[in-house]
Amino acid sequence: MTQLKATIADVERRLIIEALESSGWVQARAAKILGTTQRILGYKIKKYGIEVKTNKGGLENEEEVNRSY
Repeated sequence: MTQLKATIADVERRLIIEALESSGWVQARAAKILGTTQRILGYKIKKYGIEVKTNKGGLENEEEVNRSY
């Protein structure tokens, strides 16, 4: 991997973690913050090996997130 690709991957990983933290680890909400889909976010979470914290009693899917706004 080139230095540029490694830097971009690191920045993307940090942005994903930041969005997850600010959304209370609700992936649907984090995807909305990032301007992407839950499916793509899930792929990136797996790609970067991000350990997702469980969301106890929170919103789980996009429909619930949309109703909360």
